[in-house]
Amino acid sequence: MKNTVRFLISVSLLLVSFQVIFAQYGKIAGKVVDKETKEPLPGASIVIQGTTLGAAADVNGNYVILNVPAGVYTVVASYVGYQTVTVSGVQVIAGLTRELNFELPSTAIELRAVEVVAERPLIEKSATNAIRVVTSTDIEKLPVRDVNVYFAIQAGVSLQYGRLFVRGSRPDEVGYMIEGANVTNILGARTGARGGAFASRDRYRALGGGLVTTIPEALEEISVQAGGYNAEFGNANAGIVQQVFKTGKPRFSASAQFETDNFGNYPGKKFLGTYSYGYSDVVLTLGGPLLTERVKFFLAGENNFVRDYIPHFFKGYNFGYMKDNGRRGGTKGDSALVAWNDANIPGRMVNRYTGNGTLTFDFKPLQIRVAGAYTWSRERANNSLRNIFNLERLPVTDNTEFFFDIKASYFISSKTFLEASVSFLDYRNKSYEPAFGDNVLAYDDSLQVVRAYGERFKYVSRYVGPPPYDFYGFAFYRPGTLFAGYSKFQQGYYGGSIALTSQVKNHEFKIGTSYQRWTVRHYGLWTGGLFRAFHSLPDSARNENYLYRLLGSYVNNYGFDRFGRKVDSGEDGPRHPYFFSAYIQDRIEFSDLIINAGLRYDYMYFDAWKFKNPSAPEVDLFNRKLLGLEKGKPRAYLHPRLGFSFPVTDRTVFHLQYGVFVQAPALTSLYAGLSYYPGSVYLPSIELIPDPLAFDPDPVKTTQYEIGFSQQFTDFAAFDITGFYKDVRNQLQVSTVPITSGTFAGTKYAVYANGDFENVYGLEFTLRIRRVYRVQAQVSYTLQDARGTNSFANGAWAAVGITQITPTLTVPLTYNQTHRGSINIDYRFGKGEGGPLLERFGVNLLITFNSGHPYTLATGGIAQQDADDGGILNDGDPRNRNPLEPINASRTPWVWNVDLRVDKTISIGPANINFYVYVQNLFNTKNVINVYYRTGNAYDDGFLTNPDLSGSFVQQFGETYIQLYRAINLENRQHQWRFNGILQDLFGPPRQLRAGLKIEF
Repeated sequence: MKNTVRFLISVSLLLVSFQVIFAQYGKIAGKVVDKETKEPLPGASIVIQGTTLGAAADVNGNYVILNVPAGVYTVVASYVGYQTVTVSGVQVIAGLTRELNFELPSTAIELRAVEVVAERPLIEKSATNAIRVVTSTDIEKLPVRDVNVYFAIQAGVSLQYGRLFVRGSRPDEVGYMIEGANVTNILGARTGARGGAFASRDRYRALGGGLVTTIPEALEEISVQAGGYNAEFGNANAGIVQQVFKTGKPRFSASAQFETDNFGNYPGKKFLGTYSYGYSDVVLTLGGPLLTERVKFFLAGENNFVRDYIPHFFKGYNFGYMKDNGRRGGTKGDSALVAWNDANIPGRMVNRYTGNGTLTFDFKPLQIRVAGAYTWSRERANNSLRNIFNLERLPVTDNTEFFFDIKASYFISSKTFLEASVSFLDYRNKSYEPAFGDNVLAYDDSLQVVRAYGERFKYVSRYVGPPPYDFYGFAFYRPGTLFAGYSKFQQGYYGGSIALTSQVKNHEFKIGTSYQRWTVRHYGLWTGGLFRAFHSLPDSARNENYLYRLLGSYVNNYGFDRFGRKVDSGEDGPRHPYFFSAYIQDRIEFSDLIINAGLRYDYMYFDAWKFKNPSAPEVDLFNRKLLGLEKGKPRAYLHPRLGFSFPVTDRTVFHLQYGVFVQAPALTSLYAGLSYYPGSVYLPSIELIPDPLAFDPDPVKTTQYEIGFSQQFTDFAAFDITGFYKDVRNQLQVSTVPITSGTFAGTKYAVYANGDFENVYGLEFTLRIRRVYRVQAQVSYTLQDARGTNSFANGAWAAVGITQITPTLTVPLTYNQTHRGSINIDYRFGKGEGGPLLERFGVNLLITFNSGHPYTLATGGIAQQDADDGGILNDGDPRNRNPLEPINASRTPWVWNVDLRVDKTISIGPANINFYVYVQNLFNTKNVINVYYRTGNAYDDGFLTNPDLSGSFVQQFGETYIQLYRAINLENRQHQWRFNGILQDLFGPPRQLRAGLKIEF
């Protein structure tokens, strides 16, 4: 009995030590009949070449092959007394059923084997919700190398500021998966400064997104499920985007690829009317069998190097030598050459190394698939012309990503198998001053700075850095100025899943359970003033206890103590949120009806602090930390998922979907060190702050309805129309909590609390045209209306602070695009076509378009902004903004973009060599993606044209001030970047020209 109990406990622990897996496998099913009589052929053998996967037809001729990895296969059907039929090019899509029927001719009628090339179906009859798939064949033809763009050209998805928005939801409500394992940034959208010194090219990861980099050449397929997914999917309310790596083939293959945009035109020079951004990319792949045909591998490695990694429309100027007027504390009369090049912002750089790969063991009844990804990158960021005299001290950011996933499937019978998965993810980021790294007390010590950089760095005193130049009101940092803060960050999990799948006649039953345990650590140090405060005391007072208290005003830490040392427990310990789920799913497939019915149980723990008495918070102001806290409790939810597909004919399909989804809110809103509030003098405070904390809120809940219709209207063309409605509740919003008792009675403090909601209506249209007369095309279009109380969690912080009223009226959401679409046309000559010049020549054209997004015309004073900031009304501090119309009543202009790729393939011996050129933004269109709130356009911020705002500065600094303002702010948007972020530029990216060579064996 004891042994039995121990066994059950061990199994239970095993079940909850695994991470969720999702369907990265599909299946092949169909019927085998006599070609002449159409009678079924029971016992016919169906085998996938190069694998051990196969099945035998039942008494009705039906067969099913389960657990087929996504990819393209050759399938062979055979039967005694009949000719063998081979079908190549069979595309298997993850999570879907590929119908493949065979008609075998008798040997008495036909004496040769039959070979057929399959075509990918234009409509997916087995899909009960909208699933959009891009295969590796599609990817290699597109004129872009950005996985986010591959997602964004699908219906229902938009890409703004590096973030994906799916069906009108916030970006942190999108789930990201690789090989069926979760790689979502659970911290979600960063709404304020708690993230520390982020300078990352991939800053979208701090704004919600995936944590693992993938190489386009390593991907077998990517897919988008814009809501309405099965019960096995969870913790992603808006949609799920998935990437599946390639699998090694039965024969060895290898490739080498190199592309660049540098044709001797970097920096600031044009080639064919286009600038270089210092880009180069090298990719190597290798795949095939390993010792035996039953073990296969695929590896891809990439080095990506870019000088100016965020291309902008950027105009160079030369104002010659200018003299410091001393207004900012510098030596009056000091001079410097104020000049910069066209196109390229100096000081930027990113160098990234990435590896992706899979290893598969096909020893049926046991199948094992191992997948992994690793990335290391180093980058230096410069987002301002203010920094051009001090490029050496730009901060450095190092990123590492490690992802590992192993899945095992054991076939109990040909139609029943058990699958288990173990996954591990680790993402780390560190930002620091390049000369001193972790030695933060040296950052602003002039003696050590001089030793590292030389005596040209002139400090005011030992711990007071050089003041900026002031040229006619514009600040430029002197050499030696400290830019960098110090931050380090870790996020990752271990976990897995177990699931049992069984095909019983027309039913595919699946029951599973999953678990993830995350570890999140953060250390962010604001270095400004720290060194001066520490060194201002005599040596006898500079001890660890004093530094500990002092750091409380400068640091945000959890998982590290205030000194940056890693800790695993206590009040400064890491956060360990976990997610457990269990589900049951029944997929019922008939010829004219497919039902996906499921039930999902979610058990979530956010590991978030909350006040024991919210109306009387306790604070230790001496040691600068919150008191009177306790951890929140787990939450449990049970929700249905139901989907229907009605294949009226082989060419007409209807589908319906209903589902309820829950997801953790962006955990960055819940996490901060205990010194964050009192150390920043935020609690107590009558001043509402832009980025407060959420004290153990509830998850976000979404209810979605979807109805769709697919119609193939010719042998080579089909369309799909899908309508949807979603209701989102419990999103976070800024609120205030009155303090009714205790030391701070009568004041208030700010929090994030559940309260925001949104409603989204939409219609999605896709048109697919299979290659005919050398032309293949795909069109997608989305019509959408997204309205809610706030677009982001802190969207109303100024209004709440001024009026003390939390918004409850719905308004158009700022990221909503009413119209969005893409048109992709591929024209290509095959082998033996077009003669020597045009044979295997292709052109791919990608047209994307969208209507503008909402904004609010406003007015206001210049508040505390200086001469070089002008009167820009910004999102960083909207308290000075007075709306001139209902919220988000205006729209930015429409955006159109054209990308083009031209390529030509030749063969030399066993090698296929592809030469290609692609151009992004072919016509160099200066698309307006944001506007100034005062004027509603992107070229005039309304400052110089309003003497009431600019008159005093113009009078003080003269005509040169106007020239600098137009060059720096109006032409090059420096004040926009400073206050709203460089990713929220006013214009889309300029034209980029890249050429490459790919050799395949």
